[in-house]
Amino acid sequence: MKIYSEAIQEIKTLVEQNEIRDKQDIAQYLDRCSELDPFAQGVYATVYHIPDEPDKVVKVCPDKKDGYYLFARWCMKPENKSNPHLPVIHREDVIALPCGILVRVYVVERLSGFTDDGSRATQPHQFHDYDFGLLWGACMAVMQSFGLDNSEFSEEIKTLEVFVEKIKVSSADLVKREESNNIEDVVDDNIIESHDDFLQTLFDVLTQLSGVGSMDLHGGNFMLRGDTVVITDPIAHKYAPVS
Repeated sequence: MKIYSEAIQEIKTLVEQNEIRDKQDIAQYLDRCSELDPFAQGVYATVYHIPDEPDKVVKVCPDKKDGYYLFARWCMKPENKSNPHLPVIHREDVIALPCGILVRVYVVERLSGFTDDGSRATQPHQFHDYDFGLLWGACMAVMQSFGLDNSEFSEEIKTLEVFVEKIKVSSADLVKREESNNIEDVVDDNIIESHDDFLQTLFDVLTQLSGVGSMDLHGGNFMLRGDTVVITDPIAHKYAPVS
């Protein structure tokens, strides 16, 4: 991981020398002076290829609203590291800028997308695994039922069994809606059973994080390691602190 390590060390040195002062300076350094190759841009983060580590990517998170670090650190706990439905996060670096902003940088395993063209899936049939697409749609509907504030999730849905029942009800409701793009299939017991470990992991993630930030289960936040579904970035942003 020589290219990444050298880039991070140089950034930290330039911060100490007051040459890098804000997050824009870091972005400019990475784009102009490092060998890291930017390939994806989200609302809060930029993702880079590492030329000498093709099985890893770098995720740079400079926005103070971003809650990804809460998920990343949860994934890095010893009890969660071996969970196949969570991403492998190899390293975290935190850069404290003079302006007070903390830029968090993560080296994460490189995963594959669910669609052939790399676009974000928005309907069940766009997923390689249609059954998972149905399950995803129902899970997202469950979370959308809470509105923008998901903090009541852990109070209302205390067990995996309750979560599963909510998923089944939401799936049936989606079939009934005319605006659901002609979804005709429901999440049945076979789909639940074939994704039981995934559902347990998702339930654990939502239970842990729904109280601290807004959950975001859009189609781009699930990827593949071979045939295994991996939850990659389920938290959109942190809730504002209560004064």
